[in-house]
Amino acid sequence: MGVSEVQAVKGSLLDQAKARYRRVRQRIPLESGNYPYVTARVKAKRALLLPKDTYDRLLLMEVPEIARFLGEREYKAEMVALGARYSGVDLIETAVTRNLAKTYNQIYEFSEGDLRTMVGQYLDRYDLENIKAIVRSKVYGASADEVIEDLVPAGSFSEDFLRELVNETNLDGVFKALEGTIYAKAFAALGKKPSDVGNWAEWEDLVSRLYYADLLAAIPPSTEANRFMRQFVKREIDIVNLKTLLRVWDAKARFTREVFLEGGDELDLESLHEMASLDKPALLKRLSEYSFYEEIAGALETVEETGVGALMRRVQKLHLLEAARYAHLQPLSILPILDYIVLKEVEVQNIQIIARGKESGLSTEVIRDLLVV
Repeated sequence: MGVSEVQAVKGSLLDQAKARYRRVRQRIPLESGNYPYVTARVKAKRALLLPKDTYDRLLLMEVPEIARFLGEREYKAEMVALGARYSGVDLIETAVTRNLAKTYNQIYEFSEGDLRTMVGQYLDRYDLENIKAIVRSKVYGASADEVIEDLVPAGSFSEDFLRELVNETNLDGVFKALEGTIYAKAFAALGKKPSDVGNWAEWEDLVSRLYYADLLAAIPPSTEANRFMRQFVKREIDIVNLKTLLRVWDAKARFTREVFLEGGDELDLESLHEMASLDKPALLKRLSEYSFYEEIAGALETVEETGVGALMRRVQKLHLLEAARYAHLQPLSILPILDYIVLKEVEVQNIQIIARGKESGLSTEVIRDLLVV
């Protein structure tokens, strides 16, 4: 293939990626969509999720047994397709990740009208993590193969387009390809050349804020289902901010940049900044004022003994509880779809934790404590 043909292919991939990106970035009236059909398909997929007691069975297995177990269930196609290239934990991790991306893309393709746009908007969080990973790889010199292995093409950007970004020779090429997106907008706000950026964490924080700001702005409170979704997203912002707060508090870190997200339901920026510098008794007292406190109180009380990781898992469980609660309120809306998306992601993470824990020789109890169930 000649240079001109390669450039034409790259241009086509870029045009396709930007076209889908623009579609899911439009303001969403959310008045139309094939909700009964998609929620029925998602209900069928939900039935394929591993029951909670399955994790106890997996904890008793060795890595080859786990691989065989997954190869007999929903992950069979990926396990078979990847079996010649990968083995052991690498096979398990890659297969479940590929299955997750395939599943999410199926949900997007099932959807029509405004529902499809909204699903795409929500799933853009995978673009967020993929682009961050690509930028980090350029900064720290990771190989293209290493980065590609970690990508989850479940957002607006196709796997082919993400590979093109990975293969760009430098960050100038990456951000040129991303013109018109929140990633280029956040970079432009830094006012620097890529080679002059000393701390890319500032860009990562900014692009995360832009993602959530766009997501909230795209959901006008025109229907009851929309209002529930806005509430769901605002509660998710609270959960993200709570995780950041606890990490900052535990590390006794201080930042000159904004590390918290705007738009939460209960946690405002001023309160978050105040709590980050409190001692433990004062932090407990302040957090006790919020609705989520009871769910994390036990882990917070014993954080010195159990570590901040256990506390983070309690916070993560909040996300599961919130998704399930909202899904029951509007069974023929996007809410049960979001609930399934969250549950599927947690399942994949739990499988990966078990497989990697087994390979690392961790005890069953330690691995069980790492799971979110």
